[in-house]
Amino acid sequence: MIPAALPPTMIALAAAQPAPVDGYWKNPIGSAIIAVAPCGNVLCGKVVWASARGRREVARTTSHVVGTVVLTDVRPKGSGWTGKLFIPDDNIYVSAKLRLLDSSRLKLTGCAVAGLFCRSQIWTRTDKPQPASD
Repeated sequence: MIPAALPPTMIALAAAQPAPVDGYWKNPIGSAIIAVAPCGNVLCGKVVWASARGRREVARTTSHVVGTVVLTDVRPKGSGWTGKLFIPDDNIYVSAKLRLLDSSRLKLTGCAVAGLFCRSQIWTRTDKPQPASD
């Protein structure tokens, strides 16, 4: 709820922002957890945990996937967010669109070659930066 003490312009600005996307998100196969948090005036996402499988999958491009920033320059746009996505497996950057499906699911779509090649994943919110066991 927005406090009534805010000026009308601030209330309109707050109402126009999409629901918060920051927090911990697990990729669909459970091989990585990404922390999405403010980075200055934008959001970014950094790998905070990777399973043995996740570390193996990116071993040819990086030896330290944990700590890798995979989302940059994430800004609200319409009912979601846009930004850049780094795909460590392929060592490439693509454009990204993020949209909350509900409070616990985030649809992430990465597109390359001017939007001709796109792939989507559903990330699941988790309250921990790593699972109980690897």
